Amino acid sequence: MSILNVEKLSHGFGDRAIFTDVSFRLLKGEHVGFVGANGEGKSTFMNIITGKLMPDEGKIEWSKNVRVGYLDQHAVLEKGQTIRDVLQSAFAFLFDLEAQMNGYYAEMAEANEERMNFLMEETGSIQELLEHHDFYIIDSKVEEIGRALGLTDIGLDKDVTELSGGQRTKVLMGKLLLEKPDILLLDEPTNYLDENHIEWLKRYLIDYENAFILISHDILFLNSVVNLIYHVENAELNRYVGNYEKFQEVYEMKKAQLEAAYRKQQQEIEDLKDFVARNKARVATRNMA
Repeated sequence: MSILNVEKLSHGFGDRAIFTDVSFRLLKGEHVGFVGANGEGKSTFMNIITGKLMPDEGKIEWSKNVRVGYLDQHAVLEKGQTIRDVLQSAFAFLFDLEAQMNGYYAEMAEANEERMNFLMEETGSIQELLEHHDFYIIDSKVEEIGRALGLTDIGLDKDVTELSGGQRTKVLMGKLLLEKPDILLLDEPTNYLDENHIEWLKRYLIDYENAFILISHDILFLNSVVNLIYHVENAELNRYVGNYEKFQEVYEMKKAQLEAAYRKQQQEIEDLKDFVARNKARVATRNMA
């Protein structure tokens, strides 16, 4: 099932083309590594598909009701919020459901039979949703993510405005992972993480049941967690099945074939030029030349 379709995308800055007629399709559960040299447009692509940047041409279409999670390192964290508050905000929709359910319970005291039946049915449905999303173990899930990213060492009750840039990024990543969106968009997620945290994140992404697109300069990390590579080069986007190691193998083979074909073409051009130079003045061969 396709959750993201990008069709005939073109974009540039000034006279420089970043993407030319690029198409892309992301399926449910795919773990994609988005790679390319610096300046080729990886972060630009992320900005386009998240709606932060409008492309010059093309169509970006998300599947209906898909939940997209993007690690926005520039998100505003308000004074007075603790690390715990931010992590728990990943479950805001569940707290809203709980408040709605409690409102229904309060209404039951004065409800007639018909209204009571409706309220019982609604509260039952909400209760099932809360249990399905592990609402009653939220605190333990927050603690788990906090330990995994080293946030408990800082203190979950610390004001987020007192954190360093790296610590803020860890908090935002923790919230994002707790939200478990249908697709994760991760741009250099291992920045500010030490070896133990990277190892935990690696295991988390390997087991992640939903889709993600990952940009990372940490090749060992990238190689461990992806099963597809999209490579951007010369304003084109090409798809390779497998991890980064497999991509390199196929890419180098493809590059060697293109170089061999180019050398052969250049030799044929030189041979033709030589033939023309030698034969254009001779009557017998002038027409052929």
